[in-house]
Amino acid sequence: MVRTPRFAAEDFVEAAIGLVAEGGPSAATMASIARAVGAPTGSLYHRFDSRAAVMGAMWAALLDELAGILAPPLAAGRPARAALALADWAAVRPRPARALLLADLDTVLDAPPEGDTAAAIDAAEARIEAAFDACAARLGLGAGDAAGRARLRFLVIDAPVAALRPALKAGRMPGPGERRLIEELVTLLPAAPGSDDETALAEDTA
Repeated sequence: MVRTPRFAAEDFVEAAIGLVAEGGPSAATMASIARAVGAPTGSLYHRFDSRAAVMGAMWAALLDELAGILAPPLAAGRPARAALALADWAAVRPRPARALLLADLDTVLDAPPEGDTAAAIDAAEARIEAAFDACAARLGLGAGDAAGRARLRFLVIDAPVAALRPALKAGRMPGPGERRLIEELVTLLPAAPGSDDETALAEDTA
C-alpha cells in the first residue's frame, strides 16, 4: 500500500499565507509554519529545503491566484470588470489579499527564487502582462502609448489596491465602502468596442 503523505506542500504554503497575512513576512518562520500546520519541523524541511523556498512557493501561489482573477476579464477587454473582480477577491479571500497586497517580493524572500518557483512566478506575471497587452490592444492603446497604458494599469490595479489597503492593514475584510470607491474609479475606464463591460458595470454597481 502506498502511503499518502500526511502533510502536503500546499498545507505549508497555506499556513505561510496565513502567518504573513496576520503578522507580516517576519511572522512566517520555519518553526511557526510547521506549528500552524501541526507538523514536525522536519516534515516542512522534507517539502522545502529553506524558508526562501516555502516563501517563494507562497508568492508563486498568490500571484497565480491573482492572475486567475485579473487575466480573463482583461483579455476580454473588460478592465472595469477586472478591477471589480480584484475588490471582490479581497472581500472573499482577505488573508491571501493581505499577504499579497501588503507585502512585496523583496520583504517576503530571503533570497531570489530559483528553479520551478522562479518559473512559476515568471509565468503568473507573464500571464497578467499578456492580458494587459491584450486589453490595451482592444482599447486601441498601442505599444507606444505609454501614458494610456500606465493609466489603464493605475485604474485597474494601483488605485483599487490603494483603496483596499487601509481595510487590509486594519485587519478587517474590505466591504461595501471600499467597493463603492472602486466602482467610482472604474467609471473612468473605457470599454473595448464589442465588449459588454459597460453593461456589466451598470449591473454590478446598481
